[in-house]
Amino acid sequence: MRRAFAGAMVCCALAGSGEERWRGLVVAPEFRCAPYDRSDYRYPRSVEEAVVRELGDLYGPYTCTSFGSTRDTEIEHMVALSEAHDSGLCAADPDTRRRFARELRNLTVAAPSVNRSKGARDASDWLPDSNRCWFAGRVVDVRLAYGLTIDRREADALDAVLSTCPAGEVREPFCPAARSILRFVVPILERTRAAGGAATGRRP
Repeated sequence: MRRAFAGAMVCCALAGSGEERWRGLVVAPEFRCAPYDRSDYRYPRSVEEAVVRELGDLYGPYTCTSFGSTRDTEIEHMVALSEAHDSGLCAADPDTRRRFARELRNLTVAAPSVNRSKGARDASDWLPDSNRCWFAGRVVDVRLAYGLTIDRREADALDAVLSTCPAGEVREPFCPAARSILRFVVPILERTRAAGGAATGRRP
């Protein structure tokens, strides 16, 4: 699954041999060749556990915010589902749509407010506060893997980011470790304090 489906899912009308290309992607306006139905892109809530394992911790790469529980987060699609639909998945079969919805390379976690702020917008209208190089690289990789097109405004926005990125910053998100350490330190301190209190209470 890490080497996801890489077939050409783009409508033939959008992927002619004379099309403009950017970083291997066909540059074309978004085109809704079939109605968008959110239920076509279902995924299990359990996929969030896999996302957290990929990240190595429970934090949001967009803001470098650590979370104490997945109750404080939402699953976020870097290439939004409706955006992907209008970039070629409208011509895909149901299995490919579901596979895309749970594609780990396109998933991260974010606070609900951040998730709603981004919504279905692409990079021409929204970029994260942190880890922009990683975000831009993932968007390109996911679009390539699923044969999606990209419109000119988004390509220009991503190019402006990627042209300034060292290679390592595109591969993995990075957030200061101190933000994450607090998630482990605070519960330890609370348990220690509680144990001390219990021990005091048992004294005659």
